[in-house]
Amino acid sequence: MREQLRLPLLSRVPAWIWVTIDAGVALFFAAVFVGLAVSRNPSAPGALDYAAALATGLPIAVRRLWPRAVFVIVLVGGLGMREFFIPHADLLCLPLVLYTLATRGRAVAALLVAAAVAAQGVLAPPLTTVVRDQLGLALAIVVAAWATGTAVYQRRRYTEQLAAQAEERARARAMAERLRIARELHDVIGHGLGTIAVQAGVAGHLGGAEEMRGALTSIEETSRSALRETRRLLGVLREDGEAELAPAPGLADLGALAERTRAAGLEVELKIDGEVEGEMELTVYRIVQEALTNVLKHAGARHVRVRVERQGDGLVVEVVDDGTHGPAGPYGHGLTGLRERVRVLGGEFEAGARPLRGFRVMARLPL
Repeated sequence: MREQLRLPLLSRVPAWIWVTIDAGVALFFAAVFVGLAVSRNPSAPGALDYAAALATGLPIAVRRLWPRAVFVIVLVGGLGMREFFIPHADLLCLPLVLYTLATRGRAVAALLVAAAVAAQGVLAPPLTTVVRDQLGLALAIVVAAWATGTAVYQRRRYTEQLAAQAEERARARAMAERLRIARELHDVIGHGLGTIAVQAGVAGHLGGAEEMRGALTSIEETSRSALRETRRLLGVLREDGEAELAPAPGLADLGALAERTRAAGLEVELKIDGEVEGEMELTVYRIVQEALTNVLKHAGARHVRVRVERQGDGLVVEVVDDGTHGPAGPYGHGLTGLRERVRVLGGEFEAGARPLRGFRVMARLPL
């Protein structure tokens, strides 16, 4: 049984839980900053001190909802706390909001502003070792917050792009499979119904019982063959695993195909000199099948020659009839589908009227 894909643990946490956690962190920071403001002047803390402490801490509760606005408010609030903050820069709330802003992308300007404000807060003459250490610490914290947020943003973008590409590939595969099944159904049903229509028309003009019986027998065999292949094709679409696993037609079935065509009143000369397997074998069968169907439906021919011959490192499939005309161009789905089949295998395909009379279908497939 295939294991069900699950989101990462943190991605499964509901959004309201994160907002609740942020609210608790905001209250904690606000309480700490107000305590620092009171410790600066226990008798009468200033209103601006309270405002700066609350403006720096409380907006953290909504940092995920409005990160840009919260960044500006926390930045201004941190400037107001410099009188009772050591070092004189907000290295708690400001990096946290900068991280949130970086996870949304395009936070380089915010990084420069936050780094400048943090550096200006700790720089003071004389430039002692303590001041240099505080400056390095402040810049390191700001840059680390921005870098972490940027890495999270890039990871999310990468994951989204992978998912989009996977969906596009799946859509392309599904489209290719639909086209393949459509070509197969066209070849199977088109040949079967075309042959049956010709045989039924012939049967309608027959007078003897023996001739009528032969035509009906041929119709029955053709319809059964078409139904068998249709079930095989539609079986791959079933999800219950009960599809019929009948083999796809190949070179060995060309004889039966020729016999059904002969029963429709067309003389078929079949010559096979070469062996192939797999997808190429099915392609050869479909080329001959579609060509014979077109001869029955359009050519008005009496004789058709089918040649499957190996030449060097390739296989040549040729179907030539002696009819008065062939399918008029531009050609329909049948010959277009054959051209696509041959192109997939890296071969060459030609179809057109002969100089004097008849129609020729030729494919050269690389081995």
